[in-house]
Amino acid sequence: MKKIIDQLYEYIEKTYEFNEPFLLNELYDVFPNIKQGTIRESIRRLYEQEKIIKSKNGVYGLPNPNRILKTAVMNSEDAVNKKYIKSEDGNIIGYRSGFYIANALRLTTQTSSDLVVYSNEVSKKKRTIRIKNMRVIINQARAKVTNDNYKLLQILDLLVDFKKFSEYTLGESKKMISDYLNGLNLSKEEIEHIVDVYPKDAQIQFYKMGGTHAFTHK
Repeated sequence: MKKIIDQLYEYIEKTYEFNEPFLLNELYDVFPNIKQGTIRESIRRLYEQEKIIKSKNGVYGLPNPNRILKTAVMNSEDAVNKKYIKSEDGNIIGYRSGFYIANALRLTTQTSSDLVVYSNEVSKKKRTIRIKNMRVIINQARAKVTNDNYKLLQILDLLVDFKKFSEYTLGESKKMISDYLNGLNLSKEEIEHIVDVYPKDAQIQFYKMGGTHAFTHK
């Protein structure tokens, strides 16, 4: 039987391209029968042997044998994107939520050291991973995330606890939200189906902004 370190390295070589980031947590999921401490120790040894490179705590990759420098070119954003936001074929499978989108829409100047992500690629309801100094809180999306609906899901997430994320009233925020949802490629029925899976307060806030007819373009 192969040693655990050899099993891990074989999987890494078969699964990832050179400099393609992977998370330590991914290996925990792939090898649930191996103690996490054993996996961490094996990865540490592979790193010391220069068989893998390390970008940040919890983010690793296979070194390109033709590289000039030994420094890693990966980052935590790449790892999160690869695992939870975009599939290999480029389709959206998840999105950033919370203060991230509130800041992007200029609804608040507040920031958070936590990154909240909703994704189809979450087997459990909620999990937390740490990448260097960033805590990533990963949730199962309320509806299957697609290229067409992720923006609507981001807005509905904000509406669940709007006062927490916005320094403006709903009325004052309507234009910023409408501009963000402009061109939403969903039918009235598709929008209503998604809205229905959210709490009543979020539904009320959504319809106060004009509801489906304000954002429907199909």
